[in-house]
Amino acid sequence: MSNFLFDLTANLVILATLLVACHLCNLARPDLALNGGYVYLVLASTALVFDAALTFLVFADARSRYGQFSTPSAFVERASAYALACALALYCASRTRVRRAKAKTDDVLVIRTSAYTESHLPM
Repeated sequence: MSNFLFDLTANLVILATLLVACHLCNLARPDLALNGGYVYLVLASTALVFDAALTFLVFADARSRYGQFSTPSAFVERASAYALACALALYCASRTRVRRAKAKTDDVLVIRTSAYTESHLPM
């Protein structure tokens, strides 16, 4: 259980770092549209593939030396930590997408030209 909590904490720290870094990049360059949640999903899925390869291919050959890391239960703990952090990353990504869409619609200037029509001019 302590390994699961350590893995989850490490994944959440990486997620927070990516969210902050992507937000700072978006502030520095408004033409970029980096979403830290999606960046983390790519990073975590790549790490999970490498973790599975290490667990079942590399560590499995040297069970006497890497016994605690090569068990399927240890991999399930690490994969669960990845899955929980990915779920949080998806939530953050969806909230960011909604916030950007709302900000985009708030930038529309509405000019009342008559009682029946309205002109929408994007700013």
